[in-house]
Amino acid sequence: MPGADIEGVDPFHRFVLLSVIDLRARDDVPVHSFDVTGVCEDLLDEFDELDEMVPGGVTRQRVINALSELESADLLGEKRKESPTGKGRPAYALDIAEENVLDALADDDRFAPAVERIRDRRE
Repeated sequence: MPGADIEGVDPFHRFVLLSVIDLRARDDVPVHSFDVTGVCEDLLDEFDELDEMVPGGVTRQRVINALSELESADLLGEKRKESPTGKGRPAYALDIAEENVLDALADDDRFAPAVERIRDRRE
């Protein structure tokens, strides 16, 4: 999207975007907040560099807020995905080029190792 700018969001929001991309690499799209929260926790366990971006840890509510704000910033698009019980739940997918996000995050030393792993997983 033309107005989307990853530089305009804080490190936590970038971290959430990276988690959405990681889920996308697993062909699990569109994504729900609980899936994104789980990937955020996994990435924190795996990459110490990411800890400083998440003071206080990751909560589902923080992720829900970040997903909503990323959608408002035109970085994510909201989709509706029906649950097995028939409820419509918000789900999100990237609204900008994945490679552009990964390139921008790879330039940040805090994200670079996680970006490399996600790129390796896609190959």
